[in-house]
Amino acid sequence: MSGKVIIFDLGKVVFDYDLNIISKSLSEYSPKKELFEDLETFFYANKELFSDYEKGLISSSDFYQKFLNLLEITNLPYDKFCDIWNNIFTPIQDVMDLIISLSHRYELALLSNTNELHFDYLYKKYPDFFMNFKKLHLSYIMNKRKPDTEIYEEVLKYHNVEPHNMFFTDDNKENVYAAMAVGIKAFSFKNIIKLRQDLECFGIEV
Repeated sequence: MSGKVIIFDLGKVVFDYDLNIISKSLSEYSPKKELFEDLETFFYANKELFSDYEKGLISSSDFYQKFLNLLEITNLPYDKFCDIWNNIFTPIQDVMDLIISLSHRYELALLSNTNELHFDYLYKKYPDFFMNFKKLHLSYIMNKRKPDTEIYEEVLKYHNVEPHNMFFTDDNKENVYAAMAVGIKAFSFKNIIKLRQDLECFGIEV
């Protein structure tokens, strides 16, 4: 190992996702059809609920009930909700292949704002892939989210490296800037080409 640590975000970096799939499926159960015309506004208006769930401050069953109450859905069993909530992911295969290659030579980890249902689903579906990471830094387990400074400090402490020896990539620029603020070499993720270039700038052989 080189002494350098490479940290990946999960959503939109390793796995793409489409929230419109959730919207389309749940709209069939809800009388509030207008909520699904602007899903982004709906999520923002209820960001505290989603933030609390990603921080692990409420259980999956509580989230299920609170979320469905907002949509006035009364006829959707928990198991069916889980299927709808989780069936949104598509692997970004070229990034996954690069991660597998890098794992033989470097210390890798994930740092993700995620929730219990989503991560459990992905972990069970791709168990071998997640073995490529030394550590899974997950918001719902850490009880904190990016871009909170504390989450980056905890990651640095775990890996016991100086910030300039940690590479981090995330599709959210706010999260990238927050990592840079504590000295981490952070880069905005766009695609596999830019990721390879960023890694090479950091001194990583790809």
